[in-house]
This record gives sequence, C-alpha cells and structure tokens, in this order.
Amino acid sequence: MITIQKIIDYLSENVSDSVQKYILIKEIYKKDPSSLEYINAYEAMKQSEWYRALADTQWEDGSWGRFHTQDTILPKNQRFVTEGMLGRARELSVPKNDPMIEKAIRLMERYIRGEETWTDRIEKHNDKGKSHLFCRPFMTAAVINMTDPENPVIKPLRYVVAETLKAAFEDGDFDENFWNQKEREYIVPGIVRPGTLYGSMLLQNTNCMDDTLQRYWLDYIWNQSGGVYYVSSVPPADKQNLEDGRFAQWFNILEVLSGFSLFPDFMKNDALPHLLNEVDRLINGDVVCNLTCRYADSYRDKNKRKTDVILRITRLLVRCYIR
Repeated sequence: MITIQKIIDYLSENVSDSVQKYILIKEIYKKDPSSLEYINAYEAMKQSEWYRALADTQWEDGSWGRFHTQDTILPKNQRFVTEGMLGRARELSVPKNDPMIEKAIRLMERYIRGEETWTDRIEKHNDKGKSHLFCRPFMTAAVINMTDPENPVIKPLRYVVAETLKAAFEDGDFDENFWNQKEREYIVPGIVRPGTLYGSMLLQNTNCMDDTLQRYWLDYIWNQSGGVYYVSSVPPADKQNLEDGRFAQWFNILEVLSGFSLFPDFMKNDALPHLLNEVDRLINGDVVCNLTCRYADSYRDKNKRKTDVILRITRLLVRCYIR
C-alpha cells in the first residue's frame, strides 16, 4: 500500500498552482507562518482568482449579504451566501488573521451578541419564527468555530450544547426524548443535534467534550444510516470508491468530522487504508474521480485535476497521523 510520504513526494513534484502550493506549504509541510516560504506562498495565493473571487465580493460590513438561506426572493445583490463563502475560504486555507476573515468574524460576533442580525428572512416554521431566531447564534458560532475555536464569544453557546449532550449520552446511548425536550424548552436548537452539520462544526477543534462523550458522539454519527444532515445521506462507515456517484458526499462527511481529536481512531482501521488505496489508484491508474476541482486554476487540465483531488484527500489524511 502507498505511504503518506510517497503521496507527499508526488504532490511535491506535481503541484504547480499558487493555491495548491500554499496549501502544500501550510498544511502538508507545516511551515511556520513567519517563514519566508510561507509568507511568499500566502501572498501568491492572495493573487489567485479563487481568493479574489471572495475578497472582491465581500461587503463593507464583512458579510457577503445573506448568511444562510438560499431564498431566491432576496435582492440580486445578495446572490452569495456568507457561510458558504467562508466555507470556500476554509477550502483555500485562508487564515483567521487575514483581513477578509477578521472582518467577517467581527460581524459574526455582533450577530451573536445581538447587535446586528442576518439579512435573511425569518423562517416561520410552526412557532412564528421563534426557533429560527433561536438557532441563528448557534449556527453563527459553528461557522466561527471552524476558523477561530478560541473565540470567547462562541464559548457559552458551545458549552450549552456540550453539557446537554453529556446528559443525553449519560448511559452511552443517545436519549432522543431528553434532547427533544431540551429543544422544546429552547435550551438547544435542533440544528446542532447529533448527526447535523452545525453540531459537528461547533464541537470540533476544542476540548469541550471529554474522550468518552466525544466517542459516543462520533460513534453515533459514524454508523447513522442517514448520514449527516446538510451534508449527505452517506454515513462515514459506508466507504465509497472514487468512481462511485456518492464518493463526494462520503468524503465531505469525513472532512466535516476531521477536526475532532478522536477522528484518527475512527479512521485508522477502515477508512484510512481505503483512502490510501484510492490515492494509489489515482496516482498509478486512470481512475475517474467524483470530486470537483477546488484549487487548480484550470479544471480542463487533466493532470491538474488529478493533483487537485490528491491534495484534497491528503489534507484529510495528514490529520489521521497527528495526535
């Protein structure tokens, strides 16, 4: 089986575009941000069309217009979604001290403190919008946490969710009735329950759960037949091959969960060797992969597309070797 070092050697020889080089230097080589190599790569990345597409469309207030909803009734100048654009920034590995990200975080902090609110229309649901307004700070905190987990504004919200989960998993199994009661009492929103995207985003990159609770959480998600809400219907335990139509969904879930400290434990005996084998097939074979081009400046170049996919998978693989 191919080794992670051989994959890195392949990337070193084949990465060519500025975004790819920056990610390689920052996340794979793990160069110090103060090093000249890192600084030069970062500055080159900021000149890429992908970075400019984010920076040039950001509003003065730090948003890209609406925050979450795909509501087509909104004005045409709100064609972008803020959380989606920040997700794209994470794909490009834009650091939290980048002026564009700093401005967005400051705005999201104001959202959580109630000083400003999303421009999205209020979704009425069955309670005249109360649950939708209640969930907004938690969703906003989840987005911040993916870039700035030590941000003090989000810690109280994360604590509430972690403590509720601790009680819900007290016996090892998820007590859905208990959780549902806490939702009805507006203690926690349904948007962060186990098996959701926002819950996973809010609880990773931090020590808010001990290993026992985190293992319960991950085990619940890993084998949940419905996958992760907002991401896909494929559970992490249901491995997919590169050619499979659901490979992208399956891989997206792994990316979402990769910020948990116990993620390597859940990967090591099954998904990790499977992904190593898939990368081996990409490098040494002629496999058609169902992952889109995310970093390269040209999706028409077959070799760049292949390198792009290998780099994306490698970003996840290296997390499995870090404890």
